[in-house]
Amino acid sequence: MPGNNLCPSKELYSYNCTTLSHQNLTTNCGPFSSCKQIFSSGQFGCCRIGYLAANAAQIIVYIIILPIIGIGILGALGGGVVKRPFLEATLNFDSESAGNMTMCLQFGSQLVNIIIIFFQRHPEDPDRPIINFEIALIYCLAIPLSQALGTEFANYLPLGSLLWIQNIFFVAICPILFLFATKELTLQTQKEQDNEILLKSALVPLEGLKGQQQLQDQEAKLYKKFYDDQCNKFPLPAILITFGNFAINEAIILTRTTPGLTSPYFNDPKKNNKGECEAWNFYMLLVLFAVNTVITLVVYFIKRKEEYTKDAVKFFNCERFYTPGTRFWKIYAAGWVTGIVAGFFGMAAGLIMVTTMAEFGLISAVAGGTANYCYFIICFQLFATVLSNQKEENNFGVGDQFFFYGLGMISVLIFTNLGYYYLKKYNIGHALFYIDFALVLLNIAGNLAWGIETSDRHNYDYLMKPPLSCSTSQKGDI
Repeated sequence: MPGNNLCPSKELYSYNCTTLSHQNLTTNCGPFSSCKQIFSSGQFGCCRIGYLAANAAQIIVYIIILPIIGIGILGALGGGVVKRPFLEATLNFDSESAGNMTMCLQFGSQLVNIIIIFFQRHPEDPDRPIINFEIALIYCLAIPLSQALGTEFANYLPLGSLLWIQNIFFVAICPILFLFATKELTLQTQKEQDNEILLKSALVPLEGLKGQQQLQDQEAKLYKKFYDDQCNKFPLPAILITFGNFAINEAIILTRTTPGLTSPYFNDPKKNNKGECEAWNFYMLLVLFAVNTVITLVVYFIKRKEEYTKDAVKFFNCERFYTPGTRFWKIYAAGWVTGIVAGFFGMAAGLIMVTTMAEFGLISAVAGGTANYCYFIICFQLFATVLSNQKEENNFGVGDQFFFYGLGMISVLIFTNLGYYYLKKYNIGHALFYIDFALVLLNIAGNLAWGIETSDRHNYDYLMKPPLSCSTSQKGDI
């Protein structure tokens, strides 16, 4: 085979177009790709132009991605909003390549965004940060494990079924976004007309208690201490517990090899590689559940004891997240839903967090800031998974990674910053829900376009064919 017919590198390989003879190909590689021999192996595959090829279509799409990522982050949506409609349906990247690019966009954008958010202030009390670390901690206790399970569920579904489930979910969440936009707009209007509405928000100002004579000196000192803790931009205990829980969970998750993850600890078949069908993966899943349960219960009882003291001094009565106990478990369940949605759908985790946090009493600006803080944990988990797979596959160069990190950072520095400015200037926090709605519609269109394209190239049976599993294939064949 002539050298110019070879696919120049593994990272450019896309859909498989191997048949009995090169002259009788039946698979359409789509735009930006051509069927070529892979690594002189005798097999043929769709070889795509590179991630950074100077192609007009790619340049235009990369430019369009900047405002979409930047604006989407305002509603706690990350790189997932561009994966299906632009990277897969428009530019014809395969799912693995698009996933790598999305991960870099997400991580780069959220890294800059979280720094900005740490210095944002509460719109109703400038002494407090915009992140509610108390409720964020509960969400982050649930996200690592639930996200891993959501990803694993998705890996065992046919592509067509997954597409339809995603679209049904997106359609179902659209009226919810409108409902919350209307509720938030009503709340903002009432606040302008009647200051008493503050009693219904997530904030009870300190000034409202200054004149109450029943507070004893000891209670006043405790109240002041709690308030100072609330005003801390970097509450180390909450941050350390959040990231410590993530690190412990992720260390266990990375010991497993699944269809979506190659364990970095066992990546050499000659050195006792733990394959997808090994019992090891099930045992480590049990360990993961046990460790997660222990950490959650320890945090629950410690914080619950602290909240009893807060109850005694009437500190921010509308921000009780551990008492009564049923409230904690409702929030924890919302964290589980967030993680499963993040892993299973690859998008809309931010939607779940913003809407549920608003339902738990946070105003839109605080819900958005807190959801972005939690979303950073999701990005960290994706980042760790992709880097672990790169150690084995080595199909996404460091230079390519940093290009997409840079795109994500630029999108936040320009468009997200502008968004924060205008949302605050015109007091239009409810617009976040309309932004999310528009991006959800974009993803529905992208899902449909990608499904039609894939069906055309591979036939409809390809979309509905169940993926290989340990029950349908020999061990080691997956």
